[in-house]
Amino acid sequence: MSHLGKMLLYSILFTSCANPDRNSSVAIVPVTEQYQWVKLTDSALFSKSYNFQLFSIRDTLWAFHPEGNFYSIDGSVWKKSALSNSIYNLAFLDYVIFRNAVYGLGHFEGNIEKFSFTPQITRTTDLKSWQTLTTKSNLPDRFFYHPFDFQNKLWIIGGMNKDMSFSDIWNSQDAIHWTKVKDNLPFGKRDQSNIIFFKNRLFLLNNDVWSSENGIDWIRETAEMVKGEEIFGYAPVVYDDRIWLLGCNRNGKFNSKVLSSSDGKNWTESDAPWSPRGGIAACVHRGRVIMTGGKYGGQDISHPAFEYSNDVWSMEKVSVADIGNRPVAKN
Repeated sequence: MSHLGKMLLYSILFTSCANPDRNSSVAIVPVTEQYQWVKLTDSALFSKSYNFQLFSIRDTLWAFHPEGNFYSIDGSVWKKSALSNSIYNLAFLDYVIFRNAVYGLGHFEGNIEKFSFTPQITRTTDLKSWQTLTTKSNLPDRFFYHPFDFQNKLWIIGGMNKDMSFSDIWNSQDAIHWTKVKDNLPFGKRDQSNIIFFKNRLFLLNNDVWSSENGIDWIRETAEMVKGEEIFGYAPVVYDDRIWLLGCNRNGKFNSKVLSSSDGKNWTESDAPWSPRGGIAACVHRGRVIMTGGKYGGQDISHPAFEYSNDVWSMEKVSVADIGNRPVAKN
C-alpha cells in the first residue's frame, strides 16, 4: 500500500450558508462543500505536549516546542533543529513571525503561582540560532496574550500579570521599544484573546468576536459564537476564506468539533476524526491546515487523568470526484 494509502482519511461534510440569526449560533446544514482530514503520523518526533506553536516558514513546517524546535516538509517526518527554546514556558508567552524572522517576546520560567519574567527580546533569521536583541526592553510585564504582525508593526492586546488583566493595546516597530496606543478598549479587560487578520480586518476572538480596521476602533460582531456555550482553548487559522477554530473547549469540556465562519458572526459546526483536545498547535501549510498536540482530560470523574497528544493531521478542501478517487486506509 502507498504511503497515502496508509494514512487515515476522513471527510468533513460542511456548508457555508449564512445563519439567519445575526447574533450567532451553530448550524447543522446540508452538504455543499467537502473537506478531508488525513492523519499524517500517529506520533511525531517531539514529545506529547500542548500550548506550543506551529508555523509554516519558507515552505517548511516548524513546531516551536517546549523541548526545542522541530521541522518537517510534509508533517509526517520530523527532524530536531539546533535552535533552542528561548522563551522557555510556552504556555505563558508566544513567538511571533515579523519581517521574515521569528521573535521571542520575553522569557518566562515557573507557573502561575511562582514565576520569573524577563523582558528579553530574541530573534532568529536563519532558524539555527538566536540573537538576543536586548535583555531590558519595555515589553509590558504580563503574559497570556498573543502578539501579531499588523501594518508592519508588532502588536499586543490585553493579557494579565499576577494581579490583574488588561484592556489596552500596545505596538512596536522593532520588538524592543513598545508604546501604549490606547487604554480601556470597548471589550474590556481580557486575556488569551486570539487575533487574526481576515478580509482586511483584525478579528479578536474569545467567546465573543470583535473586529477592527485599525486595531484602535472596535465593533462587536457577536456576543457569543454558540448560543448558551462558553467557547475557549482553541487555535484559530484562516483557510479557504473562512476562520476555523480547532480544539474548542465548550462549557468546560473538550471535544473534536470544529467551528468555522465566513464573517465572524455566524458559525458552523463540523466533525473531525482526531481525539477531543484543547491547546493544540495549528497553521496553514502548502494549501492545507496542519494541526498537532493538545491536552484532554480533567473534566469530570469519568475522565480525571490528562492525556497529551503528538499525532499530526491535515485538512484540505477537495471535490466530490477527488474524494471518490482517493484511497482510504483500513484500520
